[in-house]
Amino acid sequence: MTDVRKLFDLGKLSCDIRNLPSPPLVIQKLHSLIGEEDVDIGTLSYIVETDPAFSARLLRLVNSSFYGFQRRISSVNEAVTILGFNSIHQLLLATSVMNIFRGRDAAKYIENFWQHSFAVGIIARNLLQNADQDTRSGAFACGILHDIGRLVLVNSDDERFLWFYYERQGVSSIDEEKDYFGLDHQEAGLLLAQKWNFPGQIADVIGKHHHPDLNLENKELIAAINIADILTIAMGVGDSGNRFAYGFSSDVWSCLNLDYDELKNILIKSIAEIKQSRDFLVNLR
Repeated sequence: MTDVRKLFDLGKLSCDIRNLPSPPLVIQKLHSLIGEEDVDIGTLSYIVETDPAFSARLLRLVNSSFYGFQRRISSVNEAVTILGFNSIHQLLLATSVMNIFRGRDAAKYIENFWQHSFAVGIIARNLLQNADQDTRSGAFACGILHDIGRLVLVNSDDERFLWFYYERQGVSSIDEEKDYFGLDHQEAGLLLAQKWNFPGQIADVIGKHHHPDLNLENKELIAAINIADILTIAMGVGDSGNRFAYGFSSDVWSCLNLDYDELKNILIKSIAEIKQSRDFLVNLR
């Protein structure tokens, strides 16, 4: 992972890694379990239950229409047993980021931002329809978190952010971001990913979703997020700050081993899921 600490131009953006929020204690404890072959369900449940807010949020999520369980899940232990460590970890990581960043003048932007990110996660998960459950779950989490660098930018100076993305006339490109802020939102996102010790696949997506590196181990995941991002912008779901869709690379598309008939079916399914799962976004908070 590239160390982007030195990329901050403090003359343009008054922020550095020391000023970024720290991860909640529960997230730090969950991070410590990454890499263990068998994570004990009881241990994982205990960690989540030490924070009542996290516990309540998790139960709201698993009982939302997004998961569609036939019966109500009433305990953290049951939720952990059903979803597994990776899904629990990724969900709580996403909710933590959502709750850390609160724009002042940018409140409406933040709401539209999460709608976009949520849709990217759904489409990316469906693009990886032939992958295993952990990979598809990871795609959903990566979709939610791929643009968090924009939250770093808005949190640093929301007035400058709103002017750049909404008040001026012009296309907001990666190169323009870097020229204006001193770094682009991929680099800003990596700052937070490094401080919070994000799993490698999520950090790779954050840092490469506009410029997929097909030599990386997670190239299929990065490709899925890149294409899902473009499709979400084209469909006008939410607002990431970039409202102009562009074509995706044929090399990136080839990574997914899908044809365009399959893409059509994936989009039909994804649109239905986005419409039917609005409450999931509410319950992420």
